[in-house]
Order: sequence, then C-alpha cells, then structure tokens
Amino acid sequence: MPKKKVEAKEELRTGVIYCGDNLDVMERLPTESIDLIYIDPPFFSNRHYEVIWGNGAELRAFGDRWKGGVNVYVQWMRERLMEMHRLLKPTGSIYVHLDWHAVHYIKCEMDDIFGMGNFRNEIIWCYRGAGYPKKDFGRRHDNILRYSKSDDYIFNLDDVREEYAEATKERFKHYIGNVRGGKDFGLQTLHPLGKQPDDWWQIQPIAPSAKARLGYPTQKPEELLERIIKASSNEGDIVADFFMGGGTTIVVAERLGRRWIGCDVSPIACKLARRRVKKLIKDEREIEVIGMPHDLDELKKMEPFEFQNHIIVDMLHGTCSRTKSADYGIDGHDFGHNPVQIKQSEHVGRPVVQKFESAIRREKRTKGIIVAFSFSKTAYEEVARIKLDEGIEIELRTVQELLQDYYRRMGRK
Repeated sequence: MPKKKVEAKEELRTGVIYCGDNLDVMERLPTESIDLIYIDPPFFSNRHYEVIWGNGAELRAFGDRWKGGVNVYVQWMRERLMEMHRLLKPTGSIYVHLDWHAVHYIKCEMDDIFGMGNFRNEIIWCYRGAGYPKKDFGRRHDNILRYSKSDDYIFNLDDVREEYAEATKERFKHYIGNVRGGKDFGLQTLHPLGKQPDDWWQIQPIAPSAKARLGYPTQKPEELLERIIKASSNEGDIVADFFMGGGTTIVVAERLGRRWIGCDVSPIACKLARRRVKKLIKDEREIEVIGMPHDLDELKKMEPFEFQNHIIVDMLHGTCSRTKSADYGIDGHDFGHNPVQIKQSEHVGRPVVQKFESAIRREKRTKGIIVAFSFSKTAYEEVARIKLDEGIEIELRTVQELLQDYYRRMGRK
C-alpha cells in the first residue's frame, strides 16, 4: 500500500493548469481532495511520433524517456500512482488509459497501491483503423484500468446507459421496465433508460483529417471522456488529469459542470488546453497556467530546487532528481538521459566543470549539460580540454539562451 506522506500545505485550486512535472505538482496538493482522476500517460511504446505541433524537441521527449527499460517506466508510473491514490477522496475513482505495451505491468502496481478488491473494470476501448500486420491479428483496442479508492464509490449508471438496438426494443417492447408477477423473465438489462454499458466500448478515435483534430498524436475523442466523467463524478465534483496533453479531459469536465485541474510537462500543451477551455466558458473567468517560463529576474528569485525543476522539465524536457542533496552534482537528466547540472549563479568556472566531469563518468555517460546565468572563460577552456583529452562532451547553456529557444518555439520574440 502507499507510504504515508506529510500533508501538503498548498490550498486546492480548480480551474487552473499546472505546467511541469506532475509528481511535483501532486505532492503540493492536499490529501483526499479529488473526486475523479483520468490519465492517459505515455504507453511505453518507444515510439517516435512524427507530429506534435511541429515541435521536434518535444517529440524526442516522448520517444527517449524509457531507455532504462520497462522497470524504469514502471517505477516512474508507480511514484505518480501513489500520489494519485493519496489525492483521491474515499468516494473517488481513477481511470488509467494504456495499451498492450505495459498495461499488465501497471495493473500489478495498481493492485498493490489501490488494493485488488478496489479493481472495478478493465475497459476495452475498441476502434477501427487502417492497416493490419501481415502475421498477427490487428491491434484495435486500448485498455483503461478503473479502480476506486474504497467500496463506497460514485457510479452513475443511469447517466451512461446506452440506447437499445431497434430489434431489441421491438422484441421486448412489452417488458422494458416492467417486471410482472415478481419475475424478471431474464430481462434485467431492459431498463427504461437504456442498456447498461459493457466493459468494451466501441467509440471511434478522431480521424486524422477531422476538424476536431488538434495535431496532438494521442488525442482522445470527447465521447470517451464524457462517458467516464458522467459515470464517476457528479456536477460540482473535482476532476483531474495529470497527463493533460491537448486538454480533452478538462474541456469535457468544464462542459459537464465539473471543477477541474489540468497538468502537463509541455508548455505547448498547456497553452493549447487553456485556449480550448477559454473558447468554452461563457464568463470572464481567467484560466491561469502555473509554472510557465518566467523572465530572468523572476528565475533568479526562485527557490533553488524549484529553479532546477523549472529548467530541466520545462525547458530541457527532462526529469529531475528526486532528492535535493547527495546527487553528486547531477540535478536531473535531459530527454536523452544525459546528466544535467543547474547553477542558479553567474560566472560559473573551471572547478564546477571538473566536478561535473566526474559525475558524468560515474554515470558512465559521455555527454552532459551545465546550465547557469553565465560562465567564465576558464569554464569554456576546460570544456574544450575535456572533449579533446577525455572524449566527454559538456555543453554550457545559459538561462538566457534557453529562454530565447523557448520563446522562439512559442512564436514570440
């Protein structure tokens, strides 16, 4: 079961989008504060998507994250699922959207975290598509694992019933909703509001040429999220998506009268999701995005660990070290799993570069990045010497350069 954590101090806010590592965001949120969580995390497919708003840097973040293998992926997911368990209310539920690559691994983790008795469904989302393998059956479904926090969970069956087929309605028109003489005639599913959905759903994905397509490679249809949100939350409840992507979950939650929280590591995804919600709301409510890159003065005033996280996750599309000390000079890794060291200071010199070389060797890597506000001449000289003599490449990046790269991707000067 999940380890006990210190209660977070940050007050829960809804109608906001967090830009950053979802683990860091979740650790700040209060315990048992969310009614429904839906996530569509990376699938451990080791696939390089060709298009995601034309941003090549973010493409590589999807493809290179799991070089350590499935065990790295499972541990990465486990840390986040444990936080989601803590955040759910006792009446809450979670839906985890995966496919064949790792669903069996993650189900074992969720059985451990949520308890096997709180497993409710493995929903099979079926769809059609073009192209089939020559020597296999066509893979035409995703898996959605549904767990509750306890036995006392929200489930609004009547809100998600499906219409009977015309042939069924005609054949049993005298019995629908009508139990005679204490007998049900084996027709318990013939409810006047419709059929109880099965655990396999036939919902077509968004066609590549459809107007609703945003360019996000893993975009899900709103119909899918509508069924989930209606079934497992009520109006006014809080719905969270910590792998928000293009924002389909929060858009549907807003439309259905739920409060919501969105989170994604990609600044582009956060901006897109914000635009989608803004088009939907009728009032003057502002949708705040928390954690987007700031100007240099603001960055210099940030707490050191927050600064490290901001640079590594938001600007380098990497992952942070989970400890604030004893990291041997490595604060995280970029999308290629190369070591990164962050210095919230000016005129970083030769000694820092020399120590970082040792840290790179310790990880058996040949590349690394140091980020600072500025570097001395001796730092650049030492980088050149190390590359020539030792074959280790250390890139020195200033915060100003990273900000310029970010604004260039955003289409800003």
